[in-house]
Amino acid sequence: MKSIVRLLPCLALAPLGAEQVNLVKKGEEAFQLWGCATCHAVDKDDVSIKSGPSLYDLFQTEPRQREVADAGGVKSKVAADRNYFIESVRQPAGRLAVAEKGPTTGEAYPPVMPQFTAEVVSDANLEAMWHFLRHAAAEGKNGPAVVMGEVKADAVRSDFDNPAAVVVDQRPRVIRAPLPNASGRAIHVGLPNGMNYTFDPRQLSLRSVWSGGFLNLEKEQTGRSTPGSDRGQGAREVLDAKPALVPLTADGKPVDFEFKEPDVNDDAAVIRHLEKGGDFLKELASWDAGFDGYRLTETGAPEFLFHVGKNRLAQRIGFAEDGSLVIEISGKLATPQVFQLRDSGWSKPKADGGKLEGSRWTLPAGEGKTYRLQASTGSPLGARAPLPVKENLAPQPADSTPAQADLPAGYRIENWIAPKDSFGREQLFEPTAMAVAKDGTLVVGTRTAGIWRWKNNTWQMFAEGTYECLGLVIEDDAANTIVIAQKPELTRLRDLNSDGRADAFETVCDDFGFHGNYHEYTHGPVRDSAGNYHFTLNLCHGKNDQASYKAGGQFMGSMGGFRGWACRVTPDGVFQPYANGLRSPAGLAAAPDGRIVYTENQGEYVGSSKISYLVDGGFYGHPSGLVSLPGMKPGSPEIAFDRWKPKTHLHALWFPHNKLANSPGSPAWDLSEGKFGPFAGQMFVGDQTLSTLMRVASERVGDVDQGTMILFARNLASGIMRPCFLPDGSLLLGQTGRGWQAKGGNKSGLQRIVHDPAVTPADIHSIATRKSGFTVRFTAPLAASVTAESLLPKLKLESWTYTDAVTYGSGENEKRKNEIAKVTISADRKSVDLEIPDFANPAGITRRIHRLQVNDAAPLFDKAASRPLLEAYQTVNALPE
Repeated sequence: MKSIVRLLPCLALAPLGAEQVNLVKKGEEAFQLWGCATCHAVDKDDVSIKSGPSLYDLFQTEPRQREVADAGGVKSKVAADRNYFIESVRQPAGRLAVAEKGPTTGEAYPPVMPQFTAEVVSDANLEAMWHFLRHAAAEGKNGPAVVMGEVKADAVRSDFDNPAAVVVDQRPRVIRAPLPNASGRAIHVGLPNGMNYTFDPRQLSLRSVWSGGFLNLEKEQTGRSTPGSDRGQGAREVLDAKPALVPLTADGKPVDFEFKEPDVNDDAAVIRHLEKGGDFLKELASWDAGFDGYRLTETGAPEFLFHVGKNRLAQRIGFAEDGSLVIEISGKLATPQVFQLRDSGWSKPKADGGKLEGSRWTLPAGEGKTYRLQASTGSPLGARAPLPVKENLAPQPADSTPAQADLPAGYRIENWIAPKDSFGREQLFEPTAMAVAKDGTLVVGTRTAGIWRWKNNTWQMFAEGTYECLGLVIEDDAANTIVIAQKPELTRLRDLNSDGRADAFETVCDDFGFHGNYHEYTHGPVRDSAGNYHFTLNLCHGKNDQASYKAGGQFMGSMGGFRGWACRVTPDGVFQPYANGLRSPAGLAAAPDGRIVYTENQGEYVGSSKISYLVDGGFYGHPSGLVSLPGMKPGSPEIAFDRWKPKTHLHALWFPHNKLANSPGSPAWDLSEGKFGPFAGQMFVGDQTLSTLMRVASERVGDVDQGTMILFARNLASGIMRPCFLPDGSLLLGQTGRGWQAKGGNKSGLQRIVHDPAVTPADIHSIATRKSGFTVRFTAPLAASVTAESLLPKLKLESWTYTDAVTYGSGENEKRKNEIAKVTISADRKSVDLEIPDFANPAGITRRIHRLQVNDAAPLFDKAASRPLLEAYQTVNALPE
C-alpha cells in the first residue's frame, strides 16, 4: 500500500517555531519512550502474554466495535475510535477492555494500567501515538504510514527555568550522564569560568570541551530516558571528542576500554565485540590499567585518579585566563609514563616537566612532582548567563503531610516532602536507595538528584552527579562513608573534610560492560558477612538484534560484559561474576540468614515475576547473559535455551502477575520486634507498576524454598522500589514511576507507614505446607461463634502454574479449583488446618501457585478489624515427608 501523506494542524503548546514531522514515526517513538510496548503488543505475530490487550488491528480506519466492562463488570460495546483511545489513556479504569482471544477470552483485563495525565504524556505525543496505532492495523484497514504534521516547538526556556538543566554558579559541577561522543561512564564538569569538559574513563582522557551552557538532562529525565543528553543553552564546541591525552600501557598501546564501555549509541562497536567471541575477563586483565575515581579539590574541581601498570596518577583539568587548556598530572610513577596527545584542535602544546616529543609526552619515574601541559584552543573563556538566585548548599528543613492508601487496620501513612535543589528549584526526586546508619542518619539515593542525608528532621545533599543510584550500603556509624551502585560502577563516597558532603568518589568496581542503554541498571550493592559486595546487572532493552543478544526474544538482550549476571567484588577488589540467566533483577537484598535474595521481573523467559536465592554457578532462566561466557557469541549453539533450561535454578516464590505485582523491587525484613505489628521476621517487597506492597512469609521444606505472599498495601503514591525500616519501627517506601508509569500516578514518592500498637489487624499471617494440605495462620483469633462448618463455605482455593518461554510472560496455565474437604480450627483459634484431597498426588500440587481466598471475612473476627476479603498466595515447590 502506498503511503498517504496528510498535512495536519499544529499540535503542541507555547509555539516559537514549528517543523514538519511524520506523526506515525513520532508516535512510535513515544510508544516506546513511555513503556507502552511492555504491556501492549502492536504486531500481528506477537503472541506474548502481556498485562494489557494487543493493540494490533484495534484502531482501524473505519472504527470497529470493542467489548468493554465497567467497574462493576457490566459489559457493553464501544467504537474503537480516537475518543476511546484517548479515554483509555487518560482514564484507563473507566472502561476495561475485554480479552478477545487466548485463555482469558471474555474476561475483562485487570485495572492495572496507570493513568497517563497530560503532564506525563502531552496531548501532542498522544495524538502522534494515535496515528502510530492506526497504522498498526491490518493491511487495507490501517491508517497511512506517513502523516505529516506541524509540531510547534515549545517556548524556549532558560537553563535556570528548566529543572532538568544543570546550571553553574560559583562552584564546579561534576555530573555523570550519557552524552553523545563519550562512553556512558563519562564524567562532565562545568566550571564557573564558563568552560565545560568531559573526562572519559574509557580512555582515561579528556574527551571534549565546550563553552556556554553546561548540561540539559531533559532526555535523561523524561520517560524511560533517551541516552544522548544535550549540552546546555548556548553551548559552543571548543574541542571535539577526540581524546586529548591518552596514557600508553607498558607495551605501547593507547588505553581504550571500548570493549566494556563504548561510546553511547555506538552499535557498530557493540556488534564487533559481541561477534568476536572473546574472553571478557582475560581482555580486562590484559590492559593492567583502570579508572580509580575522582576527588574534589579545595575549589570543588575534580582530580581524576587512574592507574597504568604500577603507576598511580592524578589529573587536573582547567583553563588559564586566556582560555588555553591546562592539564596537570601528578602521582607515584614506578616506571616512566608515556601519553599520546591529540594531533589537532589545539595549538602546539607546551610542557612544564617531562619530555615532549611530537605527539608523545613522557613523564619520568618518581613521585612528588606535578607536570603541566598547556595548549591554546583558540577560544576565550566562556560566559555564564546570570542566575536569578545564588546557589545555597545549606541544610533544608524536612516536612511531611498526611496521605491516603489502602492499608490494614491500625496503620497510617504520610508523604515526606522532597527537598529542593541547591537553587531552590523543584527537582525530580526518585528515592531508589535507602539505608540507616547506627547514629540514626538516613541516607537516600536517587535516580537523578544525587545522594541525600536526613537527620533531625533536616535534609542535606551529600553527593551530586551520580547516575541512577539504585542501592547503597553505609560503611561507618555516621554515614560519612557510603558505597553506592550507580549505572556505570560501584562507588565509595567519602566525606574527607567533615563538611557534610562527599569529596572522594572512589571506583569500587567498573569491571563489567556498560553501554549507555537506558535499561542497563545496576542493582545493589549488598554486603555479605565476608565483606563482598554483591550486585546484579540488567539486560539492555530495545536495541536491534545485532547490537544485543536477545536469544530469540523481542525486547531484552545482552550487549556483553556480563549483563544479565549476578556479580560480586571482594574486599581486595576482585570482580567475580558468579550466576547468570537474569533478566531485569530489580531487587537485591541479604536475608536475615545471610543468603542473597533477588527479585526478577516478568518478561521473556520469565513467565511471572519471582523471588529467588542466588547461588554460585546458578542459571536463572534467561539465556541472553550466556553470551558473556568465554568464546561465546550470539550464534553459538552452546548457549541455546534448550540446553540450559533443565539447569534453571528453582525460584522460591512466584508473584501472581497482574494481581499483586508486575515489576517487583527490593525486599526488606521486619526486624522491629513487633513495632510494625504482628509480622516480625516477614519480608516486605513492593511493586513498581501496581503501586502495591506485599508481605512474604518464607518456608523451607528440606533444602527447597517456598512461601506465602499476601497483599499489605495498595494505592500508594508511585512505584515501590525500595522499602526501608527505620529505627522507630516505621517503614519508609522509596518510589519511582518514571518510565514505567506506576498505578499510583506520581513520578516519584517517599512515604512512611506507621503502626498503632493498640490495634491488631485481622489477616492471614502465613501458610504452612503440610503433606495433606495447608495450615493457615491468622494474626488474630477467630471469633468464638466461628465453627469449622461455618468457615468452610467461605474458603476458596485454586491453583495454576506459569511457563518460562521465549514469549513475553505467561498466562495462568493448568488452572484448576482445589477442593477443601475438611477444616480444623486450632485450640487457640489462630490457625486452621485445611485437608485438600489433591495433595495425595504431589505432582499436581508442586511447582504451582495456590490462591486461598476467605470471603466475607470481617464477621470471622470480633477482636480485630479485617478487610472483607482475605487472600494469600502460596508457592508450593515441595511437600514435607
